[in-house]
Amino acid sequence: MLWIRIKSRLLLSYRKFMLRSGFKKWMLRNRYGERILVFHGVDSVGETRYNSRFFSKEYFETFIQYITEHYNVIPLDDFYQKKFKPNTLNIALTFDDGYLNNYEYVVPILKKHNVPACFYITTIHEKTSYLFPDFIDLVEFHSPKKELVFERNVYQRSSRNEFVWNGVSLKNIAKALPYEVLELLYKSLQQDWLNLKPESLAEYWKLMKPKQIKEIADDPLFTIGAHGETHASLIDIPIERAKAEILNSKQSLETICKQSIDEFAFPFGFYTKELADYCLEIGYKKVLLVDYNTISDKKQEALQNRFVMNPYISMDLQLVCLLQNSYY
Repeated sequence: MLWIRIKSRLLLSYRKFMLRSGFKKWMLRNRYGERILVFHGVDSVGETRYNSRFFSKEYFETFIQYITEHYNVIPLDDFYQKKFKPNTLNIALTFDDGYLNNYEYVVPILKKHNVPACFYITTIHEKTSYLFPDFIDLVEFHSPKKELVFERNVYQRSSRNEFVWNGVSLKNIAKALPYEVLELLYKSLQQDWLNLKPESLAEYWKLMKPKQIKEIADDPLFTIGAHGETHASLIDIPIERAKAEILNSKQSLETICKQSIDEFAFPFGFYTKELADYCLEIGYKKVLLVDYNTISDKKQEALQNRFVMNPYISMDLQLVCLLQNSYY
């Protein structure tokens, strides 16, 4: 893992140098290929102190303008049916988690430029108004606490400003916690949450309500897919609970949208063959990952990997990485 990080940084530095040294046109030359992109949140300013998932609406619109002018942006259905244009990059857009900022910023920009997309919704809105990664990110950033006691474990502040116990961050531990335990975490940090004035930071945690999800589902430009119930890492919880998350999120969205939901994106991109097969068994026809676990998974047409967008690099560098289909 350390070697991959070093290699990535070296390659990014080389690409930056090439872009600044008169090779920009050569580095951004078009080439044939197919990519499914995954975004998460879009905010008003492009704040990256809280998490590594959000882009500014200005950046996002500039990116959308560029890819529509230079590449072939297509619906995910066309991507699965291999309706690709030759001699260019073919792109489908996806958005994970179901943030309210997707409804407020992303949807209007996509409609303005007539760009199709799929939104993968975490159905936790039936239980609470935020996802645990956002809750933890914001509390860790704003809370003055140096340590946190949770489930009899003492979490200490790390150099990265995370609560860490036994070498593992609270957020990574939370990936495998049942919702009933997450509720206890929320209660233990409730005062810290209120102290950070959450409404002033709504762009970074609020989720869409059913009415907004339904509105997007009714627009012929967009589709809605499922993303689990609690955003748990489905490979780190009991298999029956993982299957329940996959099924319940589908049923919940079908009730909201009044239509069949046949797309599923694994939270964090983590999956197993058993869980992927279960998705197909209960009626999902498109199953989205981040990286394939095996070469044989790559041959299964229902499973598709995705290219995760990086808010920490310039748009030119992002485009180079996109064209190369790799950050390292």
